[in-house]
Amino acid sequence: MLLLAGLMLSTLAACEAGEATGTARAEDGYATGTVVDTQGNPIAGAKILLDNSVFRTSYIDTTTGEDGSYRVRVQPGAWRAYATFKKDYNGQTYTLRLRPDAADSFDQDGAVRNFTWQLEGRRPENDAGYYGGYIHPSREVGFEHDMEDVELVLTPDGPLIDGSAGKQLRLRLNDHYWRDLFQIEDIPIGRYTVTATLQGDGQGRPLRVRDWHGQDDLAPAFQLDFRPETGSTPGATAALVIGD
Repeated sequence: MLLLAGLMLSTLAACEAGEATGTARAEDGYATGTVVDTQGNPIAGAKILLDNSVFRTSYIDTTTGEDGSYRVRVQPGAWRAYATFKKDYNGQTYTLRLRPDAADSFDQDGAVRNFTWQLEGRRPENDAGYYGGYIHPSREVGFEHDMEDVELVLTPDGPLIDGSAGKQLRLRLNDHYWRDLFQIEDIPIGRYTVTATLQGDGQGRPLRVRDWHGQDDLAPAFQLDFRPETGSTPGATAALVIGD
């Protein structure tokens, strides 16, 4: 009897602790959760996709309500939950991935999967994927300097896509963002002024840059805007050219 009473008290305490911390409990037969932005505000209209991890092209989807919550019935099988939403920024519409609080699969017993908008960071379901945008750097014809000696500076020109101020980024090959010669990864999506210098002997010699997509000549600086990925594919990319 004492053991039974102890177990009941432990269960009651766990339930009360869950309620006190706001921890949601799984609902049998349903996937539920909430979606919030970088400031913790609810995102209405986010698309929730349940993907069957066994059978290809087997999906269940829904969208979040005004309070950022969703509830969708789960069929038998093994499922993983994903979330995206559309955001207008500087005249373009971006489809953005959202980060789940858990990336493991679940079944018809139901699960709670909450999602948060992150400007950068590695996606848990894809070791090669990030929440930030990609920039593809290249050399102007005749530029023969070692790219390891190039420093790019990205200065925010206005608020980032989530409305935050952002920060100036100094990029060198093999650093946190510029991991590969031809790809800079995980840059918070925003509008940036880009400049470049050639580092050496303790001094930086100004280089010239341009937008790879544009027709402008090389200049001391240019305005970089990320382009949304085509169709409904989440993400954003940009490209630049570096020269003397």
